Amino acid sequence: MARTTLRWIMIAIAVLLVGPIAAWLCRPMTGADGGLAATMLVTSETGPAIMRTLLAFALVAVFGAGVSVLMGWRLGSFVAGVALAWPAWEHAGVAQLIRETADSSIIVRLAIEGAILMSAALAVSMCCYRLDRGIDRKPGALAGAVPGIGGHIAAALAAGTLAGILALVIAIGEHRSQAFAAGVVAAIAAGCVARFIGPSQGPFAGMLGLLLTALAAPLLTRMMAGADLVESAYVGSMLNLGHLTPMLWASGALVGVPIGTAWAESMFEKQAPQSATA
Repeated sequence: MARTTLRWIMIAIAVLLVGPIAAWLCRPMTGADGGLAATMLVTSETGPAIMRTLLAFALVAVFGAGVSVLMGWRLGSFVAGVALAWPAWEHAGVAQLIRETADSSIIVRLAIEGAILMSAALAVSMCCYRLDRGIDRKPGALAGAVPGIGGHIAAALAAGTLAGILALVIAIGEHRSQAFAAGVVAAIAAGCVARFIGPSQGPFAGMLGLLLTALAAPLLTRMMAGADLVESAYVGSMLNLGHLTPMLWASGALVGVPIGTAWAESMFEKQAPQSATA
């Protein structure tokens, strides 16, 4: 009972305190037109925007690390992702950014930003995992199907591909809630498949796969639209995969990957007794 209560207290702190502070840190960023339609690299003040965004990540990393020590890495990663959902929700949508800047080249900056923020999210998740004192790290946990470094590569590629397909199907239109749901569902699937394929437990392969997807998604969006990217942003025909902003990818990854790995390991636990009796 006490552990369940503490779990909900940590989630409440993430939602009501850490998340709003992270959003406040990112909020002063201004877009190319002086408005609030901006992200870390699509802004009129790139230097301050980078510093503010990294401060927001540092804040959620410290909070997630503390929760990981007390409650395990899965809850630590989850609450970090929940906190980042605040600035992710406030960032302008990709189509809105393209319309307001009338510049298709910002899609390349979004791809670079996606790689940077997902790298930061990967660092946060691995920090949470390393600080886990054994609550969610199981010494006797089964390895995935492919051993060695090849297993990590195969797991990351499979996770990234599956995440991209799910985001393509779910992220319909410009609704922020739809894009966030797509990011979380894609991350759950990525964490699950990476755990089945990869040679070890933990979030590394799933997060790496999502990093690749966050980098590729804007580039695929531009490639599919060609010279008509600005027009497609106006008429609503932009590739669904491109609707997720870099912060949405990072937030969804931190929330979803620990859930996906837990699902996969629960299947391992069910299979182990069956193998023993066989």
